[in-house]
Amino acid sequence: MIKASIIGATGYTGVELIRILSLHPEVELGALTSQSYVGEEIAGIYPSLQGRVQKLCQEQDLKQILEASHVVFVALPHGHSVPVVKEAISRGKKVIDLGADFRLRQAEVYEEWYQVKHGAPELLPEAIYGLPEIYRERISGEIAIVANPGCYPTAAILALAPALAEKLISPESIIIDAKSGVSGAGRKLSLTSHFSEVNDSIRPYGVASHRHTPEIEQELQALAGRQFQVSFTPHLVPMTRGILVTGYGQMELDLSVDEVR
Repeated sequence: MIKASIIGATGYTGVELIRILSLHPEVELGALTSQSYVGEEIAGIYPSLQGRVQKLCQEQDLKQILEASHVVFVALPHGHSVPVVKEAISRGKKVIDLGADFRLRQAEVYEEWYQVKHGAPELLPEAIYGLPEIYRERISGEIAIVANPGCYPTAAILALAPALAEKLISPESIIIDAKSGVSGAGRKLSLTSHFSEVNDSIRPYGVASHRHTPEIEQELQALAGRQFQVSFTPHLVPMTRGILVTGYGQMELDLSVDEVR
């Protein structure tokens, strides 16, 4: 059995991870850490886990957690994963970071878009982008740091990867129209995610400035083998969860729909 602990277990990302791991036949849940709910039952915070997960949330005693775990998932906001990752790999543990700290290969790009100093740029070459449809063999190898992709990048990259890999579309023509549910904003209180602000509405946000843009460009550029920019616009829609991406690109060849398929 693989013993897996979660740092930051009580956010929406953390609880979804708990749900998935609790159903895995070869995984045993280890520590679940939280700043706000120390000592409370995770199923008391998320009743959907009643009868399936009986564990208390605990403080982040990193040394103790790492000693008792084979792999650690980090579900913290950007800028907070680096200390955990550094300590984990120094102890020979595998880390899967669900935040943004290890997704971008260049520290200066991360610092430009996230407006924080990267705490361990020397570790970026050791991280693998955790999209199994593209990097499955490397993820399952001896890599110590797996950078879990962002939500919009996952949908956008998977939508466009086949066409780019087969050179069917012009990379410079790519337009990404993305729509996300409200849970993508996280569990914290925010005026823009209140029911009365979101219901019966749809709005673009982060136009030409969303932090997932360089992540999308990084991976699509790798597939295309050259540098280019994409036009990416996310929208908030009145649903709890889910993402819909429609990707557009000008065809390089005159092909029918059947020929493309």
